Amino acid sequence: MEISQETVLVLGHRNPDTDAIASAVGYAWLLNQIGAGLYLGGRVGPLNPQTTFVLQRFGLDLPPLISDVRPHVGDMAEKMDPLMGDTPLLAVCEQIARVGKAVPVVDTNGEPLGLISGAGLFRHLVPALTGRSDLAAALDEHASHVIEPAALVLKEDENVSDILTQVLRAEHDDFVVTDENGCYCAMVTKSALLQPPRRRVVLVDHNELAQAVPGLEEAELVEVLDHHRLNVLPTTNPIRLQIEPVGSCSTLVAERASEERLSFPPAIAGLLLCGILSDSLHFRSPTTTPRDRAAARWLAPMAGLSGPGLTSDMETLVAQLAGELLAAGAGLRTRPADELVTADIKYYPVGDWTIGIAQVEVTEFAELVERKAKLEAALQKLIETQGLTMAMLMVTNIVSGDSRLLIAGMPRLIGEMPYARLPDGAYDAPGIVSRKKQLLPAVLAAVSQAV
Repeated sequence: MEISQETVLVLGHRNPDTDAIASAVGYAWLLNQIGAGLYLGGRVGPLNPQTTFVLQRFGLDLPPLISDVRPHVGDMAEKMDPLMGDTPLLAVCEQIARVGKAVPVVDTNGEPLGLISGAGLFRHLVPALTGRSDLAAALDEHASHVIEPAALVLKEDENVSDILTQVLRAEHDDFVVTDENGCYCAMVTKSALLQPPRRRVVLVDHNELAQAVPGLEEAELVEVLDHHRLNVLPTTNPIRLQIEPVGSCSTLVAERASEERLSFPPAIAGLLLCGILSDSLHFRSPTTTPRDRAAARWLAPMAGLSGPGLTSDMETLVAQLAGELLAAGAGLRTRPADELVTADIKYYPVGDWTIGIAQVEVTEFAELVERKAKLEAALQKLIETQGLTMAMLMVTNIVSGDSRLLIAGMPRLIGEMPYARLPDGAYDAPGIVSRKKQLLPAVLAAVSQAV
């Protein structure tokens, strides 16, 4: 999907969960109603089964994947019709006069042969222009006689920052751009590459560079809407920053729409409702606030979840949706262990250490017993590949409201964790369902004891 440079991207965190997708899509819709410009909600990674279920349940398209927001060569390239090697020089003169810059020449396969600049063409025609040869014959010659080999051929998907040194050293000011197959597709100038446009980005459901879309440091951050702890992001200009202590970022999107007296389309209302139900574990998580409940009540009728008008009927339908939603995201049996420990993981830098905490949901802990060895191996692999001090998998039982922990890493740090070790080697965390509000403080306390 080609996205114009004018479009502002609204993005959640890497390894997106339902709330990250819901708040990105919902907030982009809202900003398009109240703001100037064009906003697009996207995703920064693959969807988990729960979010896939929600999109299908409400008939929504998959948000576009935005894997990098750094400027690419193709962002600045200009389409220009190429010439063939057998094009007469008269036609070459006409094209250079029309575009005012060097023109590309390609072979019959579309691969670039080089460039013809105005200066190079003039040098070739000097004898004919001064009467030392026949001008008509000279203008009838083929373009292949005047080609200057391109000093630097760039690929449209290359990051500008990666090729800038080569561009600065090049004598030419015009560069041929090729596609993934090595065929000519456009031209780009040195001046354009030296001043690349910065993609404008709105972050939702996070405010940490480590969790943000790759390349954010080369983009322009214009706004943050979040419900997590503050982690300062550098910005070039003042931005709108809203971080509120609620259980779901989708709650903040719903509240903003209510303030603006706007109603969401049913599908987006349903998506936002699911974002709240997912992050709050149907209001059982300790992060849940009265604002989350109020936002869910406001969204439910909008999403089509209403009975004959009685509140109890609506609550029954919401509870049914929550049950389907949480069940869709639960389970360890069908996904590879490596995917389970990375699909919903957050990284927390603590001094010189970095701790990764992943979370999955199950309906019974028997699933954990079956996969424990492979999951522990995946955690150890994660430590090695990501340079972590400790990696944890929080397996939350959505029926009982308890968790079991698998932990790999520094034994001294693990020994400070306030959870009893079970006979199977997992750690028991009764009543713990929130990574942010319950588990993370315990981990940070263990770190302070271990250092």
